[in-house]
Amino acid sequence: MKLFRSFAIAFSIYSRIPMPRFSWEEEDMRYHMVFFPWVGMVIGGLEYLLLQVVAGPELPMLFRMALAGVVPLLVTGGFHVDGFMDVRDALSSYQPKEKKLEILKDPHVGAFSVISLLIYVLLFGGALSLMLVYGGAGDIALFACLFPLCRALSAILALRLKKAKPDGMLQQETRDAGKGGIAILVTELLIFTGLMVWIDPVETLVIAGVLALFSRYYAWKMHKEFGGVTGDTAGYFLTVAELLGLMAIGAWSVLCR
Repeated sequence: MKLFRSFAIAFSIYSRIPMPRFSWEEEDMRYHMVFFPWVGMVIGGLEYLLLQVVAGPELPMLFRMALAGVVPLLVTGGFHVDGFMDVRDALSSYQPKEKKLEILKDPHVGAFSVISLLIYVLLFGGALSLMLVYGGAGDIALFACLFPLCRALSAILALRLKKAKPDGMLQQETRDAGKGGIAILVTELLIFTGLMVWIDPVETLVIAGVLALFSRYYAWKMHKEFGGVTGDTAGYFLTVAELLGLMAIGAWSVLCR
């Protein structure tokens, strides 16, 4: 029962999928992050189903790209994109660390975040078009695997890295997960990676290299700019990681066409 409650809490926080309503206890939050990648499994499954079964190559490219791009937003409600925009606003302000943390909490949308989102959408759409034109079923499968993989990696970093705010939302969400939660997430990460290796080992190595480099950069950059990670920076990491993974798939599709 406790695991189911943790599962329901994870999907209630990180998705728009309806879940049973109940009063959350502190104990119920302990392992909810291990189910975070499961939200990605739902997104990835929908992506694969849409691109391979429902919206095949015979349909217009722009329509297929729109479907693929809207699925994560519909499932999550744009939860992580909001964090991406907040972080881009803060980083573009060139203010002291304390002011940047205040900007993360500001509900207003700044010009820099809108510009960054436009750039993101253009890059995401461009990489999608490369994958859909030059790639095959294996590339679409790897694209689908990105969503749970990046969420497992995001959760591990959220648990391992120093928190910028000791009383922030991310601190509260990760406080009781402990080594057991990290071990489960690492296992999930290895499972998703193993599946991708089975699909295409060389392409998976390229994707893994890109994500590993970005993870290192993210840890350094967030510590430098904010003194640690927050819920917003976790959303920023996930959003950018998915884009970089897709760009790696798109580039590899072109090179191997």
